[in-house]
Amino acid sequence: MNIPLGLGRLYNARPSNIPPFCERIKSSLVDSNILTVQIHPTSVFTFPPWDVPKISYINPFIIYDKSATAPVAFQQIFLHHRHQYSTYIPIFTDGSKTTNRVGCGVVIADVISSFQLNDLCSVLTAELTAIFLALKRISDLLDHKYCIYSDSKSALEALSHPQNGTHPLALDILCLLQTLQARDFQILFCWLPGHVGIKGNELADTAAKTATTPWQQPLPYADVKKFVSHHIHNLWQGSWDLQISNKLHSIKPRITLWPALPVRELDVRMTRLRIGHTRFTHKHLLFGERVPRCNACHVDFTVIHILTECPLFNHHRLHFFNTSSPNICDLVGEHPHPNNFIFLKIIAFYHFI
Repeated sequence: MNIPLGLGRLYNARPSNIPPFCERIKSSLVDSNILTVQIHPTSVFTFPPWDVPKISYINPFIIYDKSATAPVAFQQIFLHHRHQYSTYIPIFTDGSKTTNRVGCGVVIADVISSFQLNDLCSVLTAELTAIFLALKRISDLLDHKYCIYSDSKSALEALSHPQNGTHPLALDILCLLQTLQARDFQILFCWLPGHVGIKGNELADTAAKTATTPWQQPLPYADVKKFVSHHIHNLWQGSWDLQISNKLHSIKPRITLWPALPVRELDVRMTRLRIGHTRFTHKHLLFGERVPRCNACHVDFTVIHILTECPLFNHHRLHFFNTSSPNICDLVGEHPHPNNFIFLKIIAFYHFI
């Protein structure tokens, strides 16, 4: 989206006129190459309700807890499973995402394929891409019975329960699966635990982690949205880190969501304490009065001075906080001290917040 040229000149001439969000963020996203990324279109009418493809999903490991089961036991269970389904050719798929690489791997017999995906892709996208590539490979083979193994329950769940909002790549997989089934292919999907020494899975995992061959594909909207949100948050955090003189910065150095207090009145008072704006300390701005000063310390009254510094309240601080000089973050930080409001009521400040 581009704003009209006339509006662009207006925004440049009058900084007080704030451009639309899309225009403000555009310059920040140019360096990340996000503006050139293709978005995968999503259609909510991919399948009619009476003809939604269903995958044949099996899980021979369902009754076993991975944390309480030895890897060798999983290997034996897998060997028994393969004996039962020996007529199905095994295909192992895996996806991987690290700080500097996203990849997927597919293992069919002795043939190992791996592709490096866009860094914006999620792990789920990588797992589904591996399954999609496996089906593409199957469509070129002569045999008609296959079992696709994946250690991603989320990917298999997305295929098992397609609905509005389903990952677009999952819908592509189901479309391709429907085409293969019409050609008399029999394809099973099986979950297996990762990193328990099952050879095919280990090979697919290594292939995904070391992939270097690029694979170009449109990206799901959800992946791009997550990246943009993370990018904007980092820009915000970087700007906030520079505002060290801001009173709130010392209390909340990281931009995160903090839990609200269950009672709104208390939550409002806590917010005022955190930002340092209370009736007592700031009403002089409304009425043109002098700044209130502490007669004992000969300094202006502030929330920090009242809560942590003024010696007049040392006895009460020792009683409620076990120290005469508590840290302001310990009192009004993400997890406020439970005795805050009792202390403020005792020193008769609560109703002036």
